[in-house]
Amino acid sequence: MKRTTIAFALLSAVAASCFNPPIAKEPPESKTTAVVPLPFDLTWTAVTDVIKLNDFRIQAQNPNHGILEVLGHRFTLQDADCGKIESIAGTYAAEPEANATAVYNFQLTPVSNESTRVGVQASYDSPLRVPLHPYQDVECVSRGAAESHLLQQVLAQARVTRPPAYRKPGAPAPTPSAPALAPGRPTLLKPGMLPKSLTE
Repeated sequence: MKRTTIAFALLSAVAASCFNPPIAKEPPESKTTAVVPLPFDLTWTAVTDVIKLNDFRIQAQNPNHGILEVLGHRFTLQDADCGKIESIAGTYAAEPEANATAVYNFQLTPVSNESTRVGVQASYDSPLRVPLHPYQDVECVSRGAAESHLLQQVLAQARVTRPPAYRKPGAPAPTPSAPALAPGRPTLLKPGMLPKSLTE
């Protein structure tokens, strides 16, 4: 009788534990798209600089089509909805695991000679543990928070992105200026490296 009661309790717990997947809802375009006031090539540079800044890894890229596929870091519930878990203890949001993956797909499209549209789509996947059930992989739904943050970083980086300085073929490289030394300050530089005014 006792074994029957335990078995019934376990079956009840299993039946009570279930997973409700997230409701698919695309984040608004205002969070996933921005127009950068730079030509395509400089916008590409700004985007790749932001990727390096975040220590993301480029998995695939096609500059001719303006495509970058980037592997990010662990994401949180603020970034994506992974569904809900119902158990005897109640209903709670499913937390992404430590080995969850975040992939960001950048799409760059020229708008004019001086502006480029940048779109970001995030894909979030995580193994999910439902009590008394085996692990299952879940595709979480983005809330648009990470995409919006990345676009803000791209716009900020665009403000400091400049075309490379042009130098005619065969022209000498610019001569570095002599080191300056404040009057009366000690120096470890050799006399030959100092301006004449400081050694006379």
